[in-house]
Amino acid sequence: MNQIIRTSVDIQNWPEQDRSLWRAALHVSTFLEPNGIAAHWAEATKTQVQKGYGKWMHFLSTTGVLETEATVMPDLRITEERLRHYVQMLQEQGLASVTLVSRATDLQQALRVMNKGANLDLLSKLISSLQMRAVPSRNKHVRIREPLEILTAAQDYMASVIGSLPQDPTLEAAHYRDGLMLAFFAMRPIRKKNFASIVLGHHMVWNKERWSCAFSANETKEARPLSFFLPEDRSFNDNLNLYLTKYRPLLLGAPAQANAQIKDLTGPLWISKRKTQMSEQAIYCNICKLSKQLLGVRINPHLTRDCAASSLSVNAPEYILAAARILGHASLSTTISHYEQSSMLSAGARLSEFILSLQSEAADEPQDDLFDNPFEDPWEAT
Repeated sequence: MNQIIRTSVDIQNWPEQDRSLWRAALHVSTFLEPNGIAAHWAEATKTQVQKGYGKWMHFLSTTGVLETEATVMPDLRITEERLRHYVQMLQEQGLASVTLVSRATDLQQALRVMNKGANLDLLSKLISSLQMRAVPSRNKHVRIREPLEILTAAQDYMASVIGSLPQDPTLEAAHYRDGLMLAFFAMRPIRKKNFASIVLGHHMVWNKERWSCAFSANETKEARPLSFFLPEDRSFNDNLNLYLTKYRPLLLGAPAQANAQIKDLTGPLWISKRKTQMSEQAIYCNICKLSKQLLGVRINPHLTRDCAASSLSVNAPEYILAAARILGHASLSTTISHYEQSSMLSAGARLSEFILSLQSEAADEPQDDLFDNPFEDPWEAT
């Protein structure tokens, strides 16, 4: 039997200070107590960032830093030299360039919520450089992002929007709506035409304490009925409910709707600043603009479908049939031939824990040393 190679440190083995700071960041308060800064994160986001930080803990442990700096504030362990060696370690594990960005982002997000005043300039510089390296062309595959990464970015954006424009509440509502649309596409990547056409009380109804969506056969491209439940994730539903009860009424210019029961709401779900149903073109442009702002790449609504299919095939290949169902395809071959981009993201997977990492497509080709070639140095990319 092959020995499992561990590349992450479980939270129970983190230094006591790190465990305490992380748990405080996730703390959901009782009455009159403040929530932790990451309390609003989806459970999947918390898990991903925690695992990502565990990989940084593993690196520090293997280099002897964790033992000698156990009581040092987590952000003060960051140095340029250590980040260089951390990236090198991840590369040697075969991680693709887009995955390197995700690992660096996980670390940044963990440190941000563990120490609100942390100086993360070095990590921001590294992430920016890695993103530029990961997007060298307009090819679709280099713009693929994990749905979880898209969702997390959208939820953080919505949190930052709340109360940001008291002088222009309608514009604030529009910004929040765009964040919710991006989160919706990440979780349920339906076609743009169906997305834009959603009408409350018709396509989207409150069904026994959760939302469900349904489209008839004559409303879908495949001429097959499409139905699904919206996620039960609390953070997503909190975002949706705030939009329905506060921001949508502002966009409609109908404050009375803020007092209505959500199960009784009717009319278009997505409202423009002109108080009308948003057009497909407006949705397309807003999603492209916001994804570029938050993720560094332009992810149009249709590309979220590629992201969903690729994520399933890479991270849970045993559930690849689910991709066809999620995308509304009658045939799995349609899903694979048109949307499955995972082969472009990785040449294969290496076992560790559940899945150690993904191999880059160029893993079999000779590669320049990242730190010897100035044009390949992630700190010097332009």
